[in-house]
Amino acid sequence: MLLLITGAFFSCKKQEGNIVIDGQGNGSQLQLFTNDTLKLEAVTIKDDSVLGSGLPYAMLGAMSDPLLGKTAACIFAAISLQEPITDFPNTLTPDSAILYFPIIDGLNFYGDKISNQKLTVRFLGETIDATKSYYQNFNPALDLSTETPWMGSLFSTKFDSIGYKKTKLELHPGVKIKLSASMAKYLMQMPKEAYQSNTGLATSLKGIAIIPQDQDLSNGKGGIGVYDFHNQLSTGYMAKILLYYRDTETFLFSFAGKTRTVTTGRTGPFPSEVQTQLLQPSATFNKTYVQSLQGVKTYIHFPNLLNTLNGNPNNVAINKAELTLAIDKGAFTADFAAPPRLNLFRPKNNASKINNLLPDAAYSTFGGIYNETEGTYTFIITRYVQEILNQKFNRNTDGNYGLFLAVPTAAPVLAARALADFGNSKTKLKITYTRIN
Repeated sequence: MLLLITGAFFSCKKQEGNIVIDGQGNGSQLQLFTNDTLKLEAVTIKDDSVLGSGLPYAMLGAMSDPLLGKTAACIFAAISLQEPITDFPNTLTPDSAILYFPIIDGLNFYGDKISNQKLTVRFLGETIDATKSYYQNFNPALDLSTETPWMGSLFSTKFDSIGYKKTKLELHPGVKIKLSASMAKYLMQMPKEAYQSNTGLATSLKGIAIIPQDQDLSNGKGGIGVYDFHNQLSTGYMAKILLYYRDTETFLFSFAGKTRTVTTGRTGPFPSEVQTQLLQPSATFNKTYVQSLQGVKTYIHFPNLLNTLNGNPNNVAINKAELTLAIDKGAFTADFAAPPRLNLFRPKNNASKINNLLPDAAYSTFGGIYNETEGTYTFIITRYVQEILNQKFNRNTDGNYGLFLAVPTAAPVLAARALADFGNSKTKLKITYTRIN
């Protein structure tokens, strides 16, 4: 019945706050009601099952976040052949090997750009399967027989050049790491099949792991960058490993694409304010947290949603449901800025912590873009609220499971976080609805 009622409104016209059916301008008006005093309850919970593979870009780095403590991102990526060779000289000793990956243009770093960071580069001990989904808690086996320690800045705007086939190759700004002699030797002396096809390569070389090392970064130091491991726009731009031998010869390994590149997150230990909320998932708090890299998110519940719409809810159709969420602007600095966008998800049931898309998310009107002037994010969730009513009063099931506020994994890819302010008067769910008498 509700769906039929909703459809009927599209042929109506609005007159002075009321909806009037054509031809019935006198006495049969459908009045619009507005409610923006619905109770909102919120608490910080751990995020769950956030995809780490198949993303547009990868994140790497470690930071000491003034709001949420230690945060780190690792990259695990499968390697492929760019230029297979039938008879590679695998008995030679290599001159050197360089790992390079470009930083993306635009919004590409979160944290202190000038901090030096410690990384360890290793070979993977297991294969990343393109047919599987990997999440940001992925913890693959590593080959511990060889490694490369590195220290430097992960942020760069400098165009560089590197030797390549007796000439110079121009590099997009990014990170350049000289691999250890033992890693270069391994890359040089694999079986000949490893240089002939990707199938042969996968037998000897599973991929590469780039892991930030725990370090005593002072508060506000460190940062996490955003890098491109799958676009092959040009030889100079693409992520690669350059293996040098015989003084002037170069063999180039590339990477196997976004379905075989995984970003993982390491968050915590959290400050006491966050820990308090994580230990009390049934409580409600005025200020809650959201964080990328499978850190934390905010659970929002509307306990009085179904009984706030006075009268018989079976005669109610939602014209618009607008959720505005304010954030604490004092939690941001130039290095740790507000996320350009936040996202809303819903659980499948009361026990689920997994993010599921809202029906409104498929529409351009959904929202979630940061309003810097107001310090708010606004979402249009009309279809979601209408669906809750339909479930309750057409099938007698309660689908009011609440919402999750989270940092997106894409658009943009960024290691951002925020402090949501539910004590702010700007935070509200405003519902405009129509009742048929």
